[in-house]
Amino acid sequence: MAEGGSSLPAATIVIPTHDRPFLLRRAIASALAQTVAEVEVIVVDDASSEPVQVEADDARVRILRNQRPLGVSAARNVGLEQARGRWITFLDDDDELLPDMVEASLAAAARSRLPGPVAVLSGVEDVRADGVVIRVCEPIAVPRGGDLFGHRFQQTYTQQTNSLFAPVEVLRAIGGWDGAIKGLEDDDLLLRLIQACSIEALPRVTYRLHGHDGPRLHRDPVAMIEGMRTTMARYPEVYDRYPQVRAKYLAMMSRLYLDDGRRWRALGLAVASLRFDLRRPHALPQVMASLVGRDAYRLVRRVRRRIGFAFSAMPPH
Repeated sequence: MAEGGSSLPAATIVIPTHDRPFLLRRAIASALAQTVAEVEVIVVDDASSEPVQVEADDARVRILRNQRPLGVSAARNVGLEQARGRWITFLDDDDELLPDMVEASLAAAARSRLPGPVAVLSGVEDVRADGVVIRVCEPIAVPRGGDLFGHRFQQTYTQQTNSLFAPVEVLRAIGGWDGAIKGLEDDDLLLRLIQACSIEALPRVTYRLHGHDGPRLHRDPVAMIEGMRTTMARYPEVYDRYPQVRAKYLAMMSRLYLDDGRRWRALGLAVASLRFDLRRPHALPQVMASLVGRDAYRLVRRVRRRIGFAFSAMPPH
């Protein structure tokens, strides 16, 4: 795509960023390294303390700057508004795309037999700082107007949108991301998206989440708790239909409160989660952790494991 040329990019890659230039370089490099060269990369600087400077000398890169921090969802919407591609995907500044993400997603959308229009979700791998893959989130396929949690919800509960590859006009039509939701915004977007668009599953990894010690949104307990509360309140009929999903949300909120040192709030939500799914793994231990405190509970578990190992290692009489 030439600067000022008449042809439009095949896809737009939006990278919101805030005060992480040391991580941003890798994200931009992975966006520019796509096997489909006709992409545009929009970096949305969400009011970083120092304006973002891009080292890559590439006309495909544009920088947009917010004068005050709006949050990741609102920053993504800034990129969505300015996108010139027909398709769009969103890349967090601490992650990277695999080289054929755009090409493979375009192909999956083209061959999909789901009712159009069609968006694509592909696999997401979670990689530790030492390079070890600790988890792979597999995508789900949902026809337009379908049931998000009815598709393997027992295993997924929530579906990451990191690998979402969607038609720009569809995302604009549903209002994009909800800027008021500052954490765990994925389900809200997908629950709105499937009313206007099918989601095709591409069963291969195209997106890599990188672990690091820097600031991350998922370490903000207040943002995540409020995001889950907002989503459950907005779609009560969905969570009433799937009590296991509601229980999972309540359990996640309980853990966040526990990590934030608010044990009694954690206890209340842990007990509430039992009402909806008593068989949930680790449900009762979570209640115990809320009663005695996370650190004390972890100590008890370590002692029990050591005692159990000691007895198992003793020779028979």
